[in-house]
Amino acid sequence: MTCVPSLVCAAVANLLEGWHELPMGSFRNPPSSYHRVLMLQRLCTVTALLAAAAAVGDAVHVHIKVHHPRAATNATTATNATATNATATTSGSGSAAGNSSAWHMKPVVSIQARVQGDTPLWDATKKAYVSSYGKTFDAQYRGVLDTVNTASVEGALMYVQAEGINKREQSVECERKNKMTNIVFYEITMVQPTPAIAYYNGKHSTPEYCPFVAMDGGKCTEAGSDIPDTCKQFDGLDGLAKVGHCVGANEQTTDPRAPYPGNYWFSFPNNCVTKKWADKTDECRTEYAGGLCPFGTKPDGETCTFSYKILGYLSIDDLVGITDGTAADGTKYANFADFCKAGHVEFDAENTGKGFEVKESIAFWEDPSDPEANSDRTKQMIEKYNELAPKAKNGTMTALPVLSELTASNPPCYESSPECATAKNGCRRTLYSQICQVCESASADCVSAPATFKFPELPVPEGKKAKLESGSGSGSVDGSGTGKNTVDGKAPVPSSAITSALLSTAAVAFSAVAAALL
Repeated sequence: MTCVPSLVCAAVANLLEGWHELPMGSFRNPPSSYHRVLMLQRLCTVTALLAAAAAVGDAVHVHIKVHHPRAATNATTATNATATNATATTSGSGSAAGNSSAWHMKPVVSIQARVQGDTPLWDATKKAYVSSYGKTFDAQYRGVLDTVNTASVEGALMYVQAEGINKREQSVECERKNKMTNIVFYEITMVQPTPAIAYYNGKHSTPEYCPFVAMDGGKCTEAGSDIPDTCKQFDGLDGLAKVGHCVGANEQTTDPRAPYPGNYWFSFPNNCVTKKWADKTDECRTEYAGGLCPFGTKPDGETCTFSYKILGYLSIDDLVGITDGTAADGTKYANFADFCKAGHVEFDAENTGKGFEVKESIAFWEDPSDPEANSDRTKQMIEKYNELAPKAKNGTMTALPVLSELTASNPPCYESSPECATAKNGCRRTLYSQICQVCESASADCVSAPATFKFPELPVPEGKKAKLESGSGSGSVDGSGTGKNTVDGKAPVPSSAITSALLSTAAVAFSAVAAALL
């Protein structure tokens, strides 16, 4: 087996041999052969010690500030860059390299969806849709996103198809699971807490987001006998690093019952996330305040993280064609229950574990295991909603925006994601949820950071490492996570401890070489 220090020294030697390939503006004077050899000897001694320590598992954390060759090469350029960054810091643009503690990501607007058993209530005074639950407007507004999960528009039907419509799995005859009735569309504005951006940089597969956390009844769903670490992190419970009430997101496209391309699930932690709605006290909500902004307030990433507007909703019965059907007496079916009690079947299939073996289905739900058929269902849903929105009888509905216009209105990904700021081919915003994807190759819709741009060095919150739930990433955010959400769905191979040691040591060596030769 090759010695780790030997590998590092070889890498450093190659680095020194190739110094002349770097832009000449990076060095004041090219080093002599003698100095190059002397430098190599000294670096090998240092890197050998560092690599040996890493290889035996010492917990050594090295913080490196890398000076890129494309950085400013004279005082005038450096001054201009500093001035530009200072201006950006004041406006919260994300291009600041100075006072990182004052930095906040720019607001990102996305369109998401949620399948609900209730119908949103229109408040004529506030001119807004709110929850039908609650005695006051504030309670009704809060009740909509009070520690709940949503889905991307493109994946909204996945939950309905996989768990809501199968006749064989309905606990109540002629009733969809959880009384699924409407698909509600949300316009959500998000500003993630800065500590969350810093903590999850390179540790989660979806840039700009924290890991998805399952939520039920206003509380984080237990992982075994306790809530998951990713939930405790919101408030820094049990000594975990406090990241703030950040919105979570994970891709969910592999369920064989309903493989919907572009399906993401989101988690929106509001206050008092450890308690269900009925158990949340005013004291708990105040002590563990979070997430949702009061009505009319924009998120800032500190006092609150997200706000919303319900654009409108679409009846599942209208979408799938049930209300277009005619009963024996010549009348239209009012809803699914009416249709079912007349002896009709919406969907009947055997769940084989590898997908549905369909026995009977209305036309809308045919070919459930075909991703293209599922994408077509999503297209029909969007078209149907936009067709019916102007005709709304309950309140004022707004059609979904043109996707290209929504993307153009949002900041580029590199301004709020360190990964995208350094991505070779940049990142693209995609889907109605405006997810950032790292581009594997150059493309017209991929936006790279300008050469003068530098993402701020954000302080990482201190505390214990969080263990991620199974299926939401690696076992630990400081472990071998994928780090990137690539466009082609491929994730980098997790690094071993030795590879990590090599990378850290090589970075140290590079900094030392640059510092010595400048």
